Amino acid sequence: MAAKICEGKTKKVFAAENDGSKVIIFFKDDITAFNGKRHDIIPEKGAISAYISSAIFKLLNENGVKTHFIEYIPPNKMLAWKLNMIPLEIVCRNIATGSLLKRLPMLKKGERLKKPIIEFFYKSDELGDPLLNECHLEYIVNREAIEEMKQITLKANEILKKFFEELGFTLVDFKLEFGTTMQGELMIGDELTCDTMRLWINGESFDKDIYRRGGSPEDVLKAYRKVYEVIKERIELK
Repeated sequence: MAAKICEGKTKKVFAAENDGSKVIIFFKDDITAFNGKRHDIIPEKGAISAYISSAIFKLLNENGVKTHFIEYIPPNKMLAWKLNMIPLEIVCRNIATGSLLKRLPMLKKGERLKKPIIEFFYKSDELGDPLLNECHLEYIVNREAIEEMKQITLKANEILKKFFEELGFTLVDFKLEFGTTMQGELMIGDELTCDTMRLWINGESFDKDIYRRGGSPEDVLKAYRKVYEVIKERIELK
């Protein structure tokens, strides 16, 4: 593996050998919450996350939503296009829960929203990922890119809602990150895993909320493994 480009809380990114347009993303076994204040190592998590993210990105690519995914590299890596990442987190919400309840206290936890709510957050651990409005966003990206990210997010939401519904899950919400290729093409980057989605079965969480609420690493692994197993039955990666 070539030189390391960067490392985050749950992934390492390496340059792909002999091709500056691609990277290799290594999924670590780490899990964190509250901006790193809680941290554990969960054996298998990296491999599970690599498979889930690769499978979901493959699904999106095949349905006309471009992502940086190129190829799954067993057991815990993914070949992807190198992106210039935009410092935003885009959250798409279908069900009222989490921090949305603080901003819209008239909603009840578990209430299905009239239509998906899309929120933009500035990606900064130091600042606590603050919520942004559209006036703020124009200091980060142009208006055309904002609209394009919204439309891509909504299309991804429709694909993912249907997919997870067929697997028996409710897609509560999910987080996307975007970047541009060396040619300037906008596409989804980062990951789509149980760390970045909320998935419920009859209100029971199968995602990182288990850990946020104080669940053990074993509880987390059991839930993540279930999501992995049902996705693997539907999407086989070679």
